[in-house]
Amino acid sequence: MPNFAVITGTSGAIGSAIADRFKMANYNICGIDIAERQNSNLDLFIKADLNTFVIDNNMRSALLSKIKKWLGGGNSIRALINNAAYQYVSKEHPIEAIELGISYNVNVIAPYLLITHLADQMTTVSGSVVNVGSIHSRLTKPGFVAYSTTKAALSALTRGLAVDYEDQFRINCIEPASVKTPMLIDGFKNNPDKILELESYHPQKRIATPEEIAEIIFQISSSEVRFLHGACIDVSGGISCRLHDPA
Repeated sequence: MPNFAVITGTSGAIGSAIADRFKMANYNICGIDIAERQNSNLDLFIKADLNTFVIDNNMRSALLSKIKKWLGGGNSIRALINNAAYQYVSKEHPIEAIELGISYNVNVIAPYLLITHLADQMTTVSGSVVNVGSIHSRLTKPGFVAYSTTKAALSALTRGLAVDYEDQFRINCIEPASVKTPMLIDGFKNNPDKILELESYHPQKRIATPEEIAEIIFQISSSEVRFLHGACIDVSGGISCRLHDPA
């Protein structure tokens, strides 16, 4: 029986790397992203805004119908990867309610709706859900209130749904620190030395690559680690172990 995976955020560097890794294992892949398709390894691409997916019942039904039609009769989802995210950064308060709403819709409610509406398609093969959280769920920086609270909520969602769905399928979360994506590099274009400084803060003296994150997600999804359930896994290269108080 062929394996099927649904991955959100596939037009970004991490999502694309996840799709590549699952394709290496001969998965059929459905990618979902607000941006245009970037990865040729997708068997089905759905261009969609996950904020709209949450608030528009008709759009939600249409997207879910496309996925179920793609699966056809008798096929199931072995891996659902909630990777897409919305990051609003500001130290100015109060934050506009619309920004808070989008943050929660994309980062928490959309994963919840995808998991629960596709639950029946995962149960038959004891599938795996991996939510891509963030180190910001526990440790954060100035300006990240909206983002960090949604990532903390995603971790809580992971634990809660693991309890509710019991042995039907597995749900886990990873919480990465910085990942060397083109978006991150572009953010340092006016001061590239700051990337070296960022890397120096990590005990490994480097930050993660998208391919490393993809490999971790793939291994978590493996049927060989079925006892891993309801876990929120630190993927921080050790930076979450270190205080940066003045020496």
